[in-house]
Amino acid sequence: MQLRHLLIPALFATLTATAADNGKNVPSTLSSAKVFLQGAQLTRTASASIAAGANTIVFTGLSQNLDPQSLQVTGKGGYTILSVNHRINYLSESPKKKELDELEARMKKMDRDIANENAMLAVWNNEEQLLIKNSSVGGQQNGVTLSQLTAVNDYIRERLRAVKAGQLAQQQKLADLQEDNIKLQLQISQLQALGQRPTSEVVVEISSPAAVSASFTLTYFVNRAAWRPAYDLRASGTGKPIDLLMKAALTNNTGEDWDRVELSLSSGNPTLGGVMPALQPWTLFTWRPEPVYRNAGAAAPSMAKNSEALSETAGMADALRGPVVNVSQQATTVEYAIATPFSVPSDGQPHTVAVQEHTLPATYTWIATPKLDKDAFLYARTTGWEDLNLLSGEANVFFEGTYVGKSQLDLSVPKDTLEFSLGRDKGVVVERVKRKSTNEKAVIGGKRTVTIGWDITVRNTKGTAVNLELRDQYPLSPQSEIEVKLTDDGGAALDKDTGMLTWKLNLAPKETKKLGFAYSVKYPKDLPVVLE
Repeated sequence: MQLRHLLIPALFATLTATAADNGKNVPSTLSSAKVFLQGAQLTRTASASIAAGANTIVFTGLSQNLDPQSLQVTGKGGYTILSVNHRINYLSESPKKKELDELEARMKKMDRDIANENAMLAVWNNEEQLLIKNSSVGGQQNGVTLSQLTAVNDYIRERLRAVKAGQLAQQQKLADLQEDNIKLQLQISQLQALGQRPTSEVVVEISSPAAVSASFTLTYFVNRAAWRPAYDLRASGTGKPIDLLMKAALTNNTGEDWDRVELSLSSGNPTLGGVMPALQPWTLFTWRPEPVYRNAGAAAPSMAKNSEALSETAGMADALRGPVVNVSQQATTVEYAIATPFSVPSDGQPHTVAVQEHTLPATYTWIATPKLDKDAFLYARTTGWEDLNLLSGEANVFFEGTYVGKSQLDLSVPKDTLEFSLGRDKGVVVERVKRKSTNEKAVIGGKRTVTIGWDITVRNTKGTAVNLELRDQYPLSPQSEIEVKLTDDGGAALDKDTGMLTWKLNLAPKETKKLGFAYSVKYPKDLPVVLE
């Protein structure tokens, strides 16, 4: 008996010492999340009672993707933080999704339903076999009258009808259940891929001269989160301003659900690094191509030598281009603070939150390129966006309450005017017809000269005036033996470097205007040239 009394206190002391070595588990609450274009900085708060002396505090249930190098622990109270360490707990997983539990319960019920329907189908099949087996009456018994035989056949026929109807009904129920079962399995598989994962733990060693109530703040970076900007552009009509709504598509796949946290968005990207790349010496080399042997009797260089020459050529090309470095830098980092707490579950799916809304003045222009498309397109142009802290992103465009399509808000190129399409406008009709009278071909010596002209007619069928920008082009010659001359510009603004012709027309309601241009091409008669 005395030995038992000695062992029990010893065992209790061992368990107490083990618990003390593992530390005191302290729950924490996620209070804020700063989301970058790639990654997020999370902040957690916690409080605990600290005993006098040395203490080990363990914060549990953190994201597996926590970056230990980014971990910071601060606090308030009469204690000193001695060390902060990070570890992975493979035995303690993140909480299971409530939706996954519900789906798994539905799956179990569906499995029972499928089993019941299969059993009922087996009953119908057994009855069918029994009816068929006992349908031969005359061969087993003598003296069966015609009326009795008819009655038996009628009974078997009616029962077989009922059996077949029951079989078809059961098969349809099974088919429906199997279809729902496949959908349920796919949904469960998707959630299981984002399901329970190992968690991180932060172990904090502290020292306190006396027992105190302490508060802690943990901040750390996780890389499985992101956001991208998106926009809604709405114009209620021409001559009216544009409503611009900036949105953020947030993705959280960290393993931690963000439940009503203080949310902010940053245009920074810590994953790119902050060290500027250094230029390396750039050396130019000369290269002389191998001679080409055109004589039939000349010996051709070996394949090995050709291979070496090609390899050297590739190396020289790389040297002439210099080192290839892709760098994307922003002069400033913009941060957007969301006014109200926001929740983002850790499901890897994009969740949209409104960021800011602005009303911008706009001008409207119709642009037509009849060589490529017969329709005119309405474009909106706006200025004054530079101080709105916008980022490049995809935009949904709405005009007069109707969805037009998607556009791209590209702010990477410095410019003071934003331009985006509001779609086709059938109210502006553009026709482009080739001039028959100017399609002349003349051959002088070894040269052929061809003159081609185009007539363009534009009609404004709308009840309001239209500012139309009409675009066309004439060809350019990359070879000296081909001569191109613009013989009639039709009053267009000319860009000689690109061959672009631009007309800016003011069309009154129901007004029609005609214009055109012509060009001549002189080229060797034996040289095939595409002229239009």
